[in-house]
Amino acid sequence: MSSSGNWSRKYLFGQIHDKSDSLPPVRLLLLFILAFTARISAHELAAPANARQLVVVTTEEWSAVSGTLRRFSRSKTGGPWHAVGPAISVKVGSAGMAWGLGLHKNPPKGPLKIEGDKKTPAGVFRLTSAFGYDAKPEGVSLLYIQLLASVEGVDDPKSRYYNRLVDRARIAKPDWHSSEKMHLSTEEYRHGIFVDHNPDAIAGRGSCIFLHVWKNPDHRTTGCTAMPRESIAELQRWLRPDASPVLIQAPLGFLPVSLR
Repeated sequence: MSSSGNWSRKYLFGQIHDKSDSLPPVRLLLLFILAFTARISAHELAAPANARQLVVVTTEEWSAVSGTLRRFSRSKTGGPWHAVGPAISVKVGSAGMAWGLGLHKNPPKGPLKIEGDKKTPAGVFRLTSAFGYDAKPEGVSLLYIQLLASVEGVDDPKSRYYNRLVDRARIAKPDWHSSEKMHLSTEEYRHGIFVDHNPDAIAGRGSCIFLHVWKNPDHRTTGCTAMPRESIAELQRWLRPDASPVLIQAPLGFLPVSLR
């Protein structure tokens, strides 16, 4: 008989004699719950203490492509978060999410974001700049880039401009062989916000991640987070540089209950 079978027989026939070496079932259950809770808490994502504006994007699981965006603010450093406005529906990458590179440290086990995987980066990221087709809209206080026809998002890992928006007309010697022209004939980049994923431009770990207008409610992205035009336009106006805004993006289980 296996060792597990012997263990079962001892309990069934009351043959455990050294009670000092065992814990009551209730205590064992409590210890398990505490250990499990501590493990989950250790993996919860959190905004930096100085952040006073927070954008949270959650999905049900790693492979999900539909998600929810919520906004939060707080009046002082390290204070409690308060919800702002209604939740809105978003779409993420067609392959779901994977851990990106940002302000979060040592993420738990899970998929890792790489160039071209069509996954939206999960983690904690600064939101420092906005962009769009038109001149800077009234009410937008973030650093703003107008997307002229010559502006490109460089996704060539071998380029020194990797993971940057650049104006090709102003670059003496363009060294990239792969990029995306940002001024499209469609509305996706009419309004957008640059997500500071992979800020050190580590080759192959993903580039040019944005919050932007969705093509339609059913359209999945290649790694960005997309939403209705009016929602991203409002988000652009709401974010303030002096509030050190950040994005937390991940499956629900990695967020504290208060931010879900």
